[in-house]
Amino acid sequence: MRGLSYRLNSAREPDDPGGVFYGWWVLSAAVVLGFFAFGVVIPGYLAFSVPIRGELGLTSGQSAFVVGAAWGVGDVTSLAAGWLADRYGARRLILAGGLLSGLGFAALGFADSFWAIVATYSVAASIGRGLGIFPTLMTVVNQWFEQRKALALAVINTGVMGGAAAILPALSASADQFGWRATAMVAGVLICILTIPAAAIIRSRPEDMGLQPYGAGVIDSTPAGRGSRLAGTAGLQRRDYSATQALVTLSFWALTVGAALRTVPSDVLVINQIPILIWKGVAEERTSIYLSITYFATIPARFGMGLAAAWASPRWLLSGAMALVALCSVAALLLDGDAVAWFLIVSSATGQGVSSLAWITVGEYFGRRSFGTLVGVMTLFYGISGPVVPAAAGWVFDRTGSFVPVLVAVGVLQAISASAFLLARRPGE
Repeated sequence: MRGLSYRLNSAREPDDPGGVFYGWWVLSAAVVLGFFAFGVVIPGYLAFSVPIRGELGLTSGQSAFVVGAAWGVGDVTSLAAGWLADRYGARRLILAGGLLSGLGFAALGFADSFWAIVATYSVAASIGRGLGIFPTLMTVVNQWFEQRKALALAVINTGVMGGAAAILPALSASADQFGWRATAMVAGVLICILTIPAAAIIRSRPEDMGLQPYGAGVIDSTPAGRGSRLAGTAGLQRRDYSATQALVTLSFWALTVGAALRTVPSDVLVINQIPILIWKGVAEERTSIYLSITYFATIPARFGMGLAAAWASPRWLLSGAMALVALCSVAALLLDGDAVAWFLIVSSATGQGVSSLAWITVGEYFGRRSFGTLVGVMTLFYGISGPVVPAAAGWVFDRTGSFVPVLVAVGVLQAISASAFLLARRPGE
């Protein structure tokens, strides 16, 4: 036990008299920046969608395109960001991306046409988000932890989604009180202000400070570790895969297909949630409340599934959760009224838990060496559909007055995702 204690202590910051490993400061800075920046940029337009549509006369399809394009552009940018972070470190990316994201969102306040909104929000702010906010912040956190990796990644994933939950109603309230233009400008400036100290604290890798990742080479003796498929069973050494080595495994592609077919339907449902609920007979004044609850519900789901990874096989968790998501979509198709909102909330929250666990699984299966690149490849596969699929769902409703075809397609894709995740075994098992 004395030997194990020494090895645990050696993973901490030697120059810090409090004995706090510097990675925890990195995690804290990443959570704060991700909470606010991701929380503003991702749901930001949804908070303004009603006044923007009224002021500029956008259709459902155009409004869905703005958000879908924004999320897609950010996801595609993540491919380059992940590659750069793996090779050159993520600290400069966080600074540049955070500032670009904030400036782009602030410029949204000056937009006076559909294409101006696309340029400021869907392009500038979203490139900044993909470059320096998420998943780049997650890539940094993955570099700093071996032991407690699942916990650290669950915290950063929960933090960024918690921002979306907390900031969406704040943006909506501010838009009602001060106008959406002023709100966008102030929120964008605040992103820039928070980016600077966060980038000053964050270091790309522990090796940059003469440290090793937390718990490097240490056998996890906790109860979670002894029974874990992810946290590290005694004697099991986590292998660091190169991108080439990971890309030829069935596990990586099973995770990629499962994640893509989780994300695309989820984006369709969240982006079109308000018109879907109105179509199902929910009073318009309650739809924004349900959207806020949707984001809040993702917080315990993300963190809970991250912790569950220490006790159960990830592929069974991923597959079972997606089966539940598919059943919720079927229920939303068959029911009417406020009950539909609650099934969509459960669907979205569970799906976000799947997202968190999928990223954790990538880090656990393939290590630190190419995590950013692998995450970038995964996000590319669903990012390229971002500008198209949600807008197509809105277009279907504009033309037919019905979301039935959309909900049927969503349920089928979610069921395929559940099947794909079953194939995602740890490489070598």
